[in-house]
Amino acid sequence: MINKSIYLLFIPCLLFAQDDYEKWLKERQESLNTFKAEQDNYIATVTKEFDDYVAEQERLFEDFKKEVEKSWDEFKSSTNKTYVDYDSDLNARGSIDFEKGVVEIEVIVDDDPNLTDQEKKQAGDEKLKEKLADMVTKKADDKQTLLKDQLADDKGKKVTPLTAKSFAKDVVKEKAYKKHEFKSKDGKKKIKYGVKVFMQPDHVKTRAGRFKKAVLTQSKRFKIDPAIAFAIMHTESSFNPKARSHIPAYGLMQLVPNSGARDAYNYVYKQDRLLSDTYLYVPANNIELGCAFIAKIRYDYFKNIKDEKSAYLCTISAYNTGIGNVAITLTGKAKLGPTADKVNTMKSDKLYKMLKMKLPYAETRNYLKKVTERIDYYRTWI
Repeated sequence: MINKSIYLLFIPCLLFAQDDYEKWLKERQESLNTFKAEQDNYIATVTKEFDDYVAEQERLFEDFKKEVEKSWDEFKSSTNKTYVDYDSDLNARGSIDFEKGVVEIEVIVDDDPNLTDQEKKQAGDEKLKEKLADMVTKKADDKQTLLKDQLADDKGKKVTPLTAKSFAKDVVKEKAYKKHEFKSKDGKKKIKYGVKVFMQPDHVKTRAGRFKKAVLTQSKRFKIDPAIAFAIMHTESSFNPKARSHIPAYGLMQLVPNSGARDAYNYVYKQDRLLSDTYLYVPANNIELGCAFIAKIRYDYFKNIKDEKSAYLCTISAYNTGIGNVAITLTGKAKLGPTADKVNTMKSDKLYKMLKMKLPYAETRNYLKKVTERIDYYRTWI
């Protein structure tokens, strides 16, 4: 039989323990609420910083565009597959189309009635030579020239920064042409001269080779198929290290600072950081985070998909359009559990056809097609 005095002594202990537990529970909840509020505030602050950054970039872009349009009959700017550079006086520009393999130089000169046609052409030719040589020596953020080993002279020798001026002189002499005359917004009559140079037939492979070591290293590090990384990079930028899009996305693997780049950096370094365009233009940084982002999609979001090929079909699609759109395409809901369950009941060929038919944007459907077609090539090349 329990001694009543012991029992009576035990009751206050229980009450005291209960009070302590409730106090601890309350403090824990308050701590969690404080943490959540701090997180929400941090996210709001970072989001605003990014939105302000994008707005400022758009403002600067529009100001620059207006300045260019005062003198030129059309405006050209860099994209994910084309790099465009204007001289400081805005009277000459060069563009490199990394997809088509074309370097084009355009210059404008005043249609001065006091000068002969020959004198005007000579002025145009001098600007063309200067700008073409400048484009040959333009460097990416890894200090290597953008056109390294991709141009050859009429004797088949590769053009280097040391031979840029002589190459430009020969090209302009043989290929320069008058494009047309026009009246600019500033009221002046202008003449546009141009010259085009075609890159070597293997220019895409040459650029891919430049980044081969980095892709293989990071693919091994993050346990992804390097052929998929190469195929994505090819499709995103055609291996243009200065790639940028309106989103804005930057660099070889077209990473968006506030989404893919941020997720990838957190995945690698366990830190939430909003990265600059300067950081993402560096090929080594971009390849590291691009491969990490592929790994995060595959091993975090689609970790429950059993078939490797099916997992990568979803990963490739999500890289372009986002995780939620892939889930909605397959199940009608933005939930990963049901998505994995659905994929695990399908063969990869059937999944591919479904994604090709039902992904919400034509861009993503075409993207999936291009990447998957290129994977086999890069497997043989690696």
